[in-house]
Amino acid sequence: MNLSKKLNYFRTGLVLVTALLLLNFLPGSAFSQAGGQAMVAVSGRVVQTMTAGGYTYALVDKDGAKTWVAMAKTRLAVGNEITCQPGMVMHNFRSNALNRSFEQIVFSSGLASISDTAAPPAATLAPEETTRAPRSKVKEPENWKDF
Repeated sequence: MNLSKKLNYFRTGLVLVTALLLLNFLPGSAFSQAGGQAMVAVSGRVVQTMTAGGYTYALVDKDGAKTWVAMAKTRLAVGNEITCQPGMVMHNFRSNALNRSFEQIVFSSGLASISDTAAPPAATLAPEETTRAPRSKVKEPENWKDF
């Protein structure tokens, strides 16, 4: 690789790193640090859940405090006790897929644990199956061997 290409890659990387560092210091950024912590863990009982746009949104209740959490599409049911991986807090988040806004939501990388303390409905946890039409038997031409 020649020197000019290396310099271009270096400059591009430097610009990206600088932009990311500045983004953390901008006031009014949609992502914020909650209580001085960059990441927030959510745990408790699922009281509402919905899936849209490749994400599962769950309203989690812990001792009367309710928190919305979003993660990659996951099978959850009302009554599950969950602990989520720590995630970033986002304020005034608008979900176009759900056509609604969340005053505050934690974007988690996924579940750390789940327990089925309240038996969820079987239909909610059933594996996603694709329905296939039965295969029809195709009658082969009698002169197939001639091809």
